[in-house]
Amino acid sequence: MRVLVVDDHAFTREGVVHILNDNFEINKLARAGNYDEAMEQIRNNKWDIIILDISLPGKNGLEILRSIREIESRVPVLVLSMVPVSQYARRIVQSGATGYLTKSEPAEEFIKAVRTVSRGMKYFSPEVQQELPDLIDEALNKPKHHNLSDREFEVLRGLAAGKSSKEIANEYKVSTNTINSYRKRVLVKLHVRSNIELVKYAYKYKIVE
Repeated sequence: MRVLVVDDHAFTREGVVHILNDNFEINKLARAGNYDEAMEQIRNNKWDIIILDISLPGKNGLEILRSIREIESRVPVLVLSMVPVSQYARRIVQSGATGYLTKSEPAEEFIKAVRTVSRGMKYFSPEVQQELPDLIDEALNKPKHHNLSDREFEVLRGLAAGKSSKEIANEYKVSTNTINSYRKRVLVKLHVRSNIELVKYAYKYKIVE
């Protein structure tokens, strides 16, 4: 595996290098501490994975990530960050990161992330997934109905099959208001606005035939 580690803190950078050497077969490894060094390495070499710190002097990691995507659209980029997930995660995912985790995660999580993105899959830490569930689902190509509770999913199936809220309420022996509350949650979670859009969604994902 050919790895480029981009981090301006030598101590952190060498820690990452140490973990990589201990857990992976590394054929080539380079270090960069700022935008210019990183871009020189990216323009002049081929990498199997780039590990990128988001907080760098001058142009930050987010700008580097966007520049990387202009040159190499497919190379996996695993972003590491010290800042709270809420501040940068959405921009990082939207800018094309293959993976994202904070530096507070244990080494085992970092190893898992490297292994995942190096195999062509995406990896986002549990903290990131909790903070940005809608965006992560989109990035992972995960259908939105996977976020529904069991009862919400059954209400979705019932409505998509043409049943009324009253019919579904009688089936589950609850009030119509309860089913309507579930319906509202389903609409929000699926990002649809009406029963017609809900039915289209259900047929698209073969929730009903």
